[in-house]
Amino acid sequence: MRIEPAAQGGVFRRRLGLTPLIDVIFLLLLFFMLTSTFQRAGELAVSGGDAGTSAAGELPDLIVKIEAGGALALNGEHVDAPDVPDRLSTLHDGGAQRVAVSAGVEASVADLTLALDRLAQAGFEQVQVVRGAAVQ
Repeated sequence: MRIEPAAQGGVFRRRLGLTPLIDVIFLLLLFFMLTSTFQRAGELAVSGGDAGTSAAGELPDLIVKIEAGGALALNGEHVDAPDVPDRLSTLHDGGAQRVAVSAGVEASVADLTLALDRLAQAGFEQVQVVRGAAVQ
């Protein structure tokens, strides 16, 4: 801050520079960047493929088709949303290991993510996302 004498009566005028203001802004920016927390979403290991077969050439035990609005069809059978976790757990306990997931044209990325989360919660580890036309 520079203090200069005024032209009249010996009263001092203060001239505020921009440098301290810029310094304060950068300090605030640095403070908020260092104190904010960034949380990673749960990571799922998903392999991509063109067909409904796994890398070893085996057919999937379960085919999950994601329809419009996040509705799921398990092995071609439509399942209501409240019944999906129980049904997936039953299929996993019954020995299903390999899963092929196919998203329909109307399905959003959020619907796909929700389906993958449900599969992970049910215990499925071998999940493969395939193109919609590859799995019927």
